[in-house]
Amino acid sequence: MNKKIRNLSQEIRSGKQLQENIPQLFTYTADHYQTFASVRLVLHYYAFYESYLDEENTWSEEAKATIDRLNDIIKDHILVSCSGVDREKAIHAVDSIRKDINKRMNMLAAYTDSFQIYEYVLNRLEYRFRGELESIEDEELAKEILRYIFAEEDNFVINERIREIIGQLPVRITRQKYFDLLLDSLNSYLGADESTLQTYLYMLRTSAMIYHEEGMETCYPELAKRMDLLSAVDYKNITKDTYDKCVGTLRVTTLMLETETTVYLALQEIANEVYAMLLCAPYAGMVENEYEVAATTAMKILGEINHSFLLPAKTELSDEFLDQFTEMEGVQEELSYDLTLLEDAIYEVEHSYRDLATSMMQDQLLQILLRAGKLLSNSLFIDLDEEVKDITVDEELLEKETKVLLKELGEMFANQDKIITRAIIANTLNKMPVFFKDHKEVMDYVLYSIERCSDEAEKVACAEIINAIMSE
Repeated sequence: MNKKIRNLSQEIRSGKQLQENIPQLFTYTADHYQTFASVRLVLHYYAFYESYLDEENTWSEEAKATIDRLNDIIKDHILVSCSGVDREKAIHAVDSIRKDINKRMNMLAAYTDSFQIYEYVLNRLEYRFRGELESIEDEELAKEILRYIFAEEDNFVINERIREIIGQLPVRITRQKYFDLLLDSLNSYLGADESTLQTYLYMLRTSAMIYHEEGMETCYPELAKRMDLLSAVDYKNITKDTYDKCVGTLRVTTLMLETETTVYLALQEIANEVYAMLLCAPYAGMVENEYEVAATTAMKILGEINHSFLLPAKTELSDEFLDQFTEMEGVQEELSYDLTLLEDAIYEVEHSYRDLATSMMQDQLLQILLRAGKLLSNSLFIDLDEEVKDITVDEELLEKETKVLLKELGEMFANQDKIITRAIIANTLNKMPVFFKDHKEVMDYVLYSIERCSDEAEKVACAEIINAIMSE
């Protein structure tokens, strides 16, 4: 850990020598962010290149176009010095790329949640076509489930297991009971920050197939077509042939979603790091850098990977190339320690000395560092432009949001087969806060769900899925 940084952070948090320390803090932070981003970019860029060599033929044309755009930015604006005007254009370009990736990920998440509903349904229909079914002892299964749920004393683990099991049990509660539970869960957000309520509502909507991202059908027409095929099936009277076709459709769809999601996750990592480097470049290199060897090596490796990407034919990277990574071992971890101190001090300046930083004409740099910090955080898809609103959920706001959600759910249920409705209920129940007060209520719910399920094929399927969960 850098002693200079530690002392600098301590003095700022103590309010000492701020006129001198704030500019130094910003310079050190910019320099560390630049090095940290370059080291992380090398690791993610290399991993992406390896995937490119083996899997590029499975990627969508849009994903390929995105890495092409990022490759050009790295070549023209990261690996070589550029003017302030050109850098500004590159920043706008990578910001646009990042927003495109976010939009794609929202689409993929919505499709994934929707197809999971059909997976839930098909899993419960499987045993209709298996011949003779093994008898299920309702009470014994319920006891096994209860033992699994409460095997740990940690309340967090217990609640997670309750939600996990609820999501797989046969759904036999009335629609009114479901809405009552939903209302109770929403009421728990009274007095909370509005952003937490909106996050919960988003989760419920995606889980219930009522969230829609503009352009989903045009960006992923094949997924939209498969969704239409699955939604048109009469699941109550489904035949073995139709069931097999649905399972096949779901299998290829799942593979496509997994591939596309993995690619866009990796693209976002690269975009975030390129973005952070572009932001910090004009302010980095003004202090002594103890990680200079690693930073120099990172840029050298980055150039070689970029060159390989731009070659007309795919090329394996040499063993000599891979040997260079030893120069960066442990650097990311060491930088993280320093950045923790620097970011604590940045937080102090932002919340206690913002006016002073502005008077010193340091406000723009503070904004840049705050944005770079978001880009290099664990929140890959954080909204960089979202305004922090200090809004508390009151009864009026909650009532408004609740009415909209209930209307959407009501319309969804009105147009769906009963088995789809049950799948949606199961998929949203396990997103709600646990609503049981004690062991007995859990047992009563589990036993009721099993005993009230008159469809033996569904019951056997649920038992098999739950047993698989409990045996993991």
